Amino acid sequence: MTSELTPKRDGLRPWLALVGLVVPVNLMMALDKNSFALAAPRIGQTLGLDYVHISLVISALSWCYAVMQLPSGWLVHRLGPRRALGMACLLWSVTTMLMPLSAGFVSFLVLRMAMGAFQAPDWSASVVAVHDWFAPERRSRGNAVLLGALYLGSTLAGPLTTETTLMFGWQRCLFVFGCFGAVLSVVWLLLFRDGPYRHRGDTPALLPDKHVVYQLATSGGFWAIGGFYLCMLAVQSFYHVTLPQYLLSARHLSYREMGWVFSLPWFCLYGSVVTSGFASDRIYARTGSVFQARVLFGAAGAVTSALSLEAAALCHGTIASVVLLCAALAALGPCQVSIWTLAQELTRHHAAVVVGWAGFCGNLAAGVVPVLTAHLLKTGLSWPNALLLPCLLGVLGAVCCLLTGYFGQIDECQNKSSSNTSRESYDV
Repeated sequence: MTSELTPKRDGLRPWLALVGLVVPVNLMMALDKNSFALAAPRIGQTLGLDYVHISLVISALSWCYAVMQLPSGWLVHRLGPRRALGMACLLWSVTTMLMPLSAGFVSFLVLRMAMGAFQAPDWSASVVAVHDWFAPERRSRGNAVLLGALYLGSTLAGPLTTETTLMFGWQRCLFVFGCFGAVLSVVWLLLFRDGPYRHRGDTPALLPDKHVVYQLATSGGFWAIGGFYLCMLAVQSFYHVTLPQYLLSARHLSYREMGWVFSLPWFCLYGSVVTSGFASDRIYARTGSVFQARVLFGAAGAVTSALSLEAAALCHGTIASVVLLCAALAALGPCQVSIWTLAQELTRHHAAVVVGWAGFCGNLAAGVVPVLTAHLLKTGLSWPNALLLPCLLGVLGAVCCLLTGYFGQIDECQNKSSSNTSRESYDV
């Protein structure tokens, strides 16, 4: 790293770029993503949609988001986070503004699928922006602040959406959220610039190099990190999609009460990811071991989250159940910090592709598991039995996290004979 980049690396510019630009866009994304799920009970009453149809519409975003993760990851690698995220934010915001014009199940389904496709570059671009601005020893705390923006957005989405819906109707609520997102996209395009750690090589080809694809596809760590995020989002999708219905039907809360209680687990996750990011970096600074600082950290969080969620469903008391729901989502904080730090460090120059792959796997689960849960409930299963599906996947996620650490880092830029897994860097 040349001397002229030292002020950028060590000064305030990384934090200004993160807090001033990346955080607001991701906060707005969380508001847009959760607004429909929170307005869904009122939308269902207005349009006569049952819970299975509503679950399909909510989950449709995750289907398209998952399918578009891989091409979007490569698009971010090719265009950079500035252009990719700016255009994505503008398009998904316009789609949110169009949702009040929908008249029924099919039109909502199409618009939610479009929103998922347009949102696809968001996370890859955001994670790459952190990678480009922060030195490796500081990336966990950068990732923690980035993740905190998502969960702060989800925290605000609960009371903000329900109160706005009660006062002005769900149509105006969705339209206003979309307008704010469109304004932020313009600000992002005007002000954001690439960071000093961005790879300065030639612009990559439109299609990935076959050698790079082969090296990634034959890496055990590449598959393990995808499995880890798939299992993790299987648990987290309960909070995105199913929690409003759980609070209304199983805990018999009012619509206004549901909005406020919905925000509590997300607020706990917000605090958890910020704390976990700094704690993970502290462990790494003391031990120099990625395995201890990232891998064990994430695996412990996955097991704790899965067990706490099932315990919440088994509780008879509403207060105890809400406390356990908060603990279960907070336990995903170490997982979220670990997975994106591991994804950034899996390869030298193709972090966006790895992030896209993890996003594909995770959002595939987020689009399928809530729908399966809704069908299990429709067949007459109790909430504890229906929630065994995401809980078992959460335990499997801990195994995948450990495997990610076992396989370690790869260098896809070297030739095949010298691109062996570097287990020393993970200190296994």
